Order: sequence, then structure tokens, then C-alpha cells
Amino acid sequence: MKRLVTVEEYAYSRSKRKSFLGRYGLVLLFLGPYLFFFLLFTVYPLIYGIVMSLMKYSISDPTQNAWRGFQNYITLLTNGNSIYNINFWYSMKNTALFAIIIVPVSIILPLVTAIMVNFQPKGYKVFRAIIYLPSILPVSSSGVIFIALFSTSFGYINQWFGTSINWLNSEPILAWIVIFLLCIWGGWGGNFVILSAGLKNVDKSLLEAASVDGCNSWGKILHVTLPCIKQQLILCIFTTIIGYFSLYGQVYVLTSGGPNVNIDGTNYWSTQTIMFYLQTLITGTQFDVYGMVSSMGILMGIFVGCITGIQLLVTRERKSGHKRSDEFAAYVKAQKGGTL
Repeated sequence: MKRLVTVEEYAYSRSKRKSFLGRYGLVLLFLGPYLFFFLLFTVYPLIYGIVMSLMKYSISDPTQNAWRGFQNYITLLTNGNSIYNINFWYSMKNTALFAIIIVPVSIILPLVTAIMVNFQPKGYKVFRAIIYLPSILPVSSSGVIFIALFSTSFGYINQWFGTSINWLNSEPILAWIVIFLLCIWGGWGGNFVILSAGLKNVDKSLLEAASVDGCNSWGKILHVTLPCIKQQLILCIFTTIIGYFSLYGQVYVLTSGGPNVNIDGTNYWSTQTIMFYLQTLITGTQFDVYGMVSSMGILMGIFVGCITGIQLLVTRERKSGHKRSDEFAAYVKAQKGGTL
């Protein structure tokens, strides 16, 4: 039996629908395409990757697929005899050590140059463009430039200084230095632009008040400028950490993981990062490693998430509390004979 509605009920429901569309229709129109592609290319692959990480997964023969539960994770975390365990932690160690070294440099250098440019010296616009210019080049093009600079036979560095150093294929430390320089050269501009934008928004009255209080230039930078651009610094640190834990293109173009080193009888690619190792497994001749690769990716994501969580916890805003204000209120009350 159909339920009959009154005119008042129909008008009320219709007005609610019109009110909802009027309030959120434009938002849904513009946000809809992003949500669709976000769900399709981010959420769905993430969920599918988690499922794959719990399986032995082969792309060549689906009949070999089998549920393994957490066995892939147990192998990576506890089985020191597994080649996947050995190479995973070796790659993670390389990636973490490189990030520890390069992340502070990738923040300090753009910060110093942004502060210098913010004083607007003569020709600062040209200098600003030169700093940002390498950031627009793809990694492959930047890698070709650095190969031309550091090649053993025809490299400009060896020609200028009359040396014959094999920068990319002899010693791991030399190869890492070239990768480090390429990362700094190509990544300098992004953080520089973010920090420069933050410096433009620093309240000039605060700097003037600091000058009146007798602060020198270093004091104003330390006590006024840096606190005012704290959010931009946090953003730069966050994106830089994630970026360098995903280091792949620079290693692939310059060294392809080499040079090889022998540690306790086992050969390793000395510049192998975690992303390079995952890509090597995916593009190799073994087609049943996708479950293990997914487990590695999930573990790396958890590791980076823990680091960024600690960073956000350390840099969060802290309330000063009411201790001093309460003491001052009690003092005023005592001075006025018990009444405020």
C-alpha cells in the first residue's frame, strides 16, 4: 500500500533537496572529478596492494596465486636468511642514511638563499630565476648533464682538473656524492619558492618592533622570521623526507645501482635504494614476487608514516598554559584587597 504524503511534507523535502544542491552542488561539481580519480588511482591501488601483500601473487600465472597471510611480512622482518630480507634492509639502510644527510641540507640551503633574496639585493630577480631553473628539468635531462660533467673519459670535471677519476663506477662514496649533488641541484628550487613565499608574509611590524628592542639581523631572523614561517618549514621537511625516501630516478640515470660491493661474501649494488630495489624486482624475470614487493611497499609506507608522525608531534603548536596568567590574577587580587 502506497503511503500518501501531504503537500507540506512534499514541499519540505523538496526545499531540503534544493537547499542541499544550492549549498553543495558547485562543490560537488568541481570536487567530483578529483574524488573519482583519487579513488581510482590512489585508494583502489592501496587496498589492492594491501591484499596482494598477504598473498603469493604471480602476474604470469594466476593459478599460482595463494593466500599467505602475514608470511611475507614475517619473512621481511625476521628471516635473516631470505634474500628478500637481506636486500630489503640493505636498501632501507642506504635510503635512510642518504635521507638523514640530504634532508637537512635540502632545507638549510634553500632557507639561507630565500632569506638572502628576501633582502632584495641588486639583481635578486635574476638570482631567484637561476635558483629555480634546475627544478623544471626532468630527472633524465639533469642526469645527462651530470653524466657529461662526471664521466671518466669525456667528463668536464676530469678535463678541467686534469684528473681521470671514475666518479660513477669505482667507489661507492664517489657515486653517492654525484647523486647527492644532482639531488641538491634539482631539488633546491622547490623548497626555495615555498620558503620565499612564506618570508613575503612575515609581518613587517614585528621586524620593526624587534629593531626597536635592539635585535640585530641574526636575532630578527632567529626570533621573528623563523617562527613566522614555521608552517612552510614543516611543509618543506615533510615533502622532502617523502621525496628522498622515494629516491629512484637519480640512481637509475647515474649509476643503475652500481658500483657493486662485496659484504661478507654477498654482492650488493652500493647505491641501491628501496625504490630502486622494488623496481628491479618488478621489472625482473620473476613474475611471482608481486606479493613480496607489495609487502615491502607497505612496510616502507609505515616507516615513512612513523617518521612524519614524529615530526608532526615534535613541531605541533603547544599551548603555554595558564600558570603565569593565574599568578598575575592572584597578584592583582591581593593588591586590591581581595577584589578585582
